[in-house]
Amino acid sequence: MTVSMGDAAFAANLDGTSFDIAAGYYGGPNALHRWPARDWDRFPGYRLPIWVGGQAGPAEGGQAVAALEALRVPRDSFTVLDMETRVDVLYVENFGRAVQDGGYRVWVYGSAATVGSNPPLNGYWIADYGPDPRTGLDQAQIDALLQHPHCRAVQYRTGPFYDYSQVKEWTEGGMWHG
Repeated sequence: MTVSMGDAAFAANLDGTSFDIAAGYYGGPNALHRWPARDWDRFPGYRLPIWVGGQAGPAEGGQAVAALEALRVPRDSFTVLDMETRVDVLYVENFGRAVQDGGYRVWVYGSAATVGSNPPLNGYWIADYGPDPRTGLDQAQIDALLQHPHCRAVQYRTGPFYDYSQVKEWTEGGMWHG
């Protein structure tokens, strides 16, 4: 079983949608736009904060913990380290250790072609749109990716304002809830 998730650079792009989970940026040196607390507050359900990876794993991990605390994200909640197509085992390990030591769990996000070359930490969020990002993967293709033992979510389609993902339903227990 899966639940739906929408992620967007700007919280307003998710207004009026019916996703079970809202995901957005809370920090990172390469984040396009950080959602302030008031943006997170507009989503009373499940939330998944995303950190866009940079180059200084331990320092950024500490900054991520401070940012999660400032947003009042409960300990033991999931956060995401966005690596896109980048493979950097040392960075992911150091960032992950700092965030996990701070009391949070970390999914590593990236393209299907590269994410598995990074350590899974607490799981992968795999991005794969197939040959046409506007139509994305079909359900059989999504299900196949979800079978990976470390996969927690699959981003399967992109749109002009937000992206679409399916998330393993049991992960909601580790989500920040408004």
